[in-house]
Amino acid sequence: MKDHFALAGALAAAALAAALMLPAPEARAEPYLAVRTGLKCANCHVDPSGGGLRTPFGDAYGSTQLPRRMIGGGKAAAWTGAVNDYLRVGGNFRSDARYVDTPDADATSDFAISRATLYGAFTPIPDLLTVYVDEQVAPGGTTARQAMGLLRPGNGRYTVKVGKFFLPFGLRLQDDTAFIRQVTGINFDTPDTGVELGLELPKWSAQAAVTNGTAGGNEIDRGKQTSLSASYVRQRWRLGASLNVNNAALGDRRMGGVFAGLKTGPIAWLAEYDRVTDETAQGDLDMDVSLLEGNWNLAAGQNLKVTYEFFDPPGEDDERERYSLVWELAPFQLLQTRIGIRSYNGIPQIPADNRDEFFAELHIYF
Repeated sequence: MKDHFALAGALAAAALAAALMLPAPEARAEPYLAVRTGLKCANCHVDPSGGGLRTPFGDAYGSTQLPRRMIGGGKAAAWTGAVNDYLRVGGNFRSDARYVDTPDADATSDFAISRATLYGAFTPIPDLLTVYVDEQVAPGGTTARQAMGLLRPGNGRYTVKVGKFFLPFGLRLQDDTAFIRQVTGINFDTPDTGVELGLELPKWSAQAAVTNGTAGGNEIDRGKQTSLSASYVRQRWRLGASLNVNNAALGDRRMGGVFAGLKTGPIAWLAEYDRVTDETAQGDLDMDVSLLEGNWNLAAGQNLKVTYEFFDPPGEDDERERYSLVWELAPFQLLQTRIGIRSYNGIPQIPADNRDEFFAELHIYF
């Protein structure tokens, strides 16, 4: 199994290298959208940090530029999420089928709803004051992922968030199982409650947040979590850095990292490296985690994603790797499918760290 995946990865890498010689087709989709277009998260999302409800521009892009073709004519392309002048709605639905092959264990397979979310933005003062809600409705029942007041003075130059929101740190990947999102503990499952100040300039984007540090749970001590993130954005590349300190009674956690994006022809590259330090009674424990991802726009509505991830936990000779190869197809507007394989490589004593996963996903977005 490992040999087969290694061969597939080598072929994909060779194809990616060859793609550097091809002309760039039209840009499209998901976390690498910003790199492909030279835009910021705020161009396509109501939340300036990215994710969740799309702006009218984001809805138009997802309907007209992401899919392989449009169906239904102009009326179908008119979806903007607008209920009236003050209220906009949207959502995402993801369901998948998965097959997991673990050494020395029986293979497993299942169907699951990976995530269903609904978004709403009520803007009583246009371009200035918004009440924003991001609600997960499945799996596991209803959960408020984000619920905040969003103030955008200075024509969006400044932003103020008060309430529950996703923390600013690193790349806001859709895949919460990525090592950089699991090890840092900052992902779509761990929003926090507090206040965030943001700055949006033509080439700069920056956020500073102070939150409870409890991943959305009740506060249990006097300590707070401070998050800082800033990025410099150009048309073909971007570079950013993040810091996070969580002061907790059980021990502090300190994190720092750098992230980047680069467009080379039809390929959008993403990279991130983070160092995580946990304070314990036995001393500091250091962890390193990184991601390299390439997204090749094969043709209209198609993307090939190749990733390499590395995680070095505390201790000796316990490094872990993860390789992914994913083909994404958007046959028509508001629908995307994925087929992929992920292969884990870790110490032999832990079979789950050496598993292979095959999956297919249906994604409906609006």
